[in-house]
Amino acid sequence: MSVVREIIAKINKGIPEVEKPKRTPSLKEKLIWTAITLLIYFFLTEVPLYGVPRGGLDFLAELRVIFAGAQGSIVELGIGPVVTAGIVLELLVGSKIVQLDLTDPEDRKFFQEAQRVAAIFFILFEVSAYTLGGRFGTLTTEQALMAIAQLSLGSFLLMMLDDLVSKWGIGSGISLFILAGVAQRVMWGTLSPAIEKRSGRFVGVIPALFTEGAGAIYRGALPDLLGLIATFVVFLAVVWTYDVKVNISIAHTLYGGYRTKYPIRLLYVSNVPIIFAAALLGDISIMSKIVWARVGANPGGWLKYLVDILGRYEADPITGTMVPVSGLAYYLATPRGPDVLVQDPLRALIYLVVLVGASVVFAKIWVMTAGMDPRSVSEQLVKQGIVVPGRRASIKVVAKTIEKYIEAVTYLGGFIVGLLAALANFTGALGTGSGILLAVTIVAGFYETLMRERALEMYPRLKKFIG
Repeated sequence: MSVVREIIAKINKGIPEVEKPKRTPSLKEKLIWTAITLLIYFFLTEVPLYGVPRGGLDFLAELRVIFAGAQGSIVELGIGPVVTAGIVLELLVGSKIVQLDLTDPEDRKFFQEAQRVAAIFFILFEVSAYTLGGRFGTLTTEQALMAIAQLSLGSFLLMMLDDLVSKWGIGSGISLFILAGVAQRVMWGTLSPAIEKRSGRFVGVIPALFTEGAGAIYRGALPDLLGLIATFVVFLAVVWTYDVKVNISIAHTLYGGYRTKYPIRLLYVSNVPIIFAAALLGDISIMSKIVWARVGANPGGWLKYLVDILGRYEADPITGTMVPVSGLAYYLATPRGPDVLVQDPLRALIYLVVLVGASVVFAKIWVMTAGMDPRSVSEQLVKQGIVVPGRRASIKVVAKTIEKYIEAVTYLGGFIVGLLAALANFTGALGTGSGILLAVTIVAGFYETLMRERALEMYPRLKKFIG
């Protein structure tokens, strides 16, 4: 293991990274850096791929919200490779295949270095598979190399922007990019005055209401009033769920035994499980599309069984996009809208079970790897002089007290975010159910961080009090 650590450390040193600030940036500086990062992200989504044929099969049409990419740009794959690297490492550590104690500073440092190295590997791997798998049709060697170079650069720049926000800004770049994509999609679906070429109807729901009246209530593939109402319902449901918490009585020994409450949210794991779960299903979808594009409809030998398992596709006669009709790709594809739900309830049920199950699994793994487990939390509390009233100031005692709460909200929180995302997708919410859930939790997280930073700036001594 020591040899592997040395290799990972050497490779990591060769990967550029954003320098840590020598002093803690002010709130104003953090807001400026966050805004600059967002502007750079929007700029990158408008930079087209040079020397690469346009058109072809769009492998990521249904995954834009989660991967925060832009079709035809150098960031077409978005954050997909970076998130996939995180998924793989989380699973390896969570399943104990890779033995790491993330409460140990050395192991945590190695884990962070391994994440960066894995991100570079998956950028190169996924970009190559994406390009050579037929996304842009048949390419010459020069065109393929040009596409791989540009897409790799785009994904690497997003990785660097995420690093920039985490060190100089507020929150994380990945959350910021997802939020930007969801906001764009919701606003476009609600207010867009563009005319859909095939039907001659307005794309936006509000313009459609003025021209179509009752016809805008349900419009199938186009944004409609039902989807807009579902968006608000999902928004309110997530806001309410996010605010539910359990309060545990604690005392500050450094402040004369001052008693207060330590809140543990029902959504203790926030939106991380649904990001990982949706990204995992997305990776399976991309893999099946690549195999289908390369192998074709009538493969021979073992490839036939592979295609049957991963899924077969047909071209949508209206949109021209690839639509799964069998295999994993069909049953794991998001059933968006009531019509899809009615046509094949079994498919919706399988999707629901898989998404919720994956969310619960990733919730547990995330708590273990992110330092949110009972022991790690109790160590932080005891270091700040926080104890449970009437009990010894011991890490074991505090951990035992909060363990049952953290275990409960970890599993229940993972279940709820998966369930909310799936049900919201079934309603046809604008921006997708997963997207709305992510957007609400991301905004809430940004708001809490802003309030905390503002309080620390106004009252610097609070830092010793709240950690």
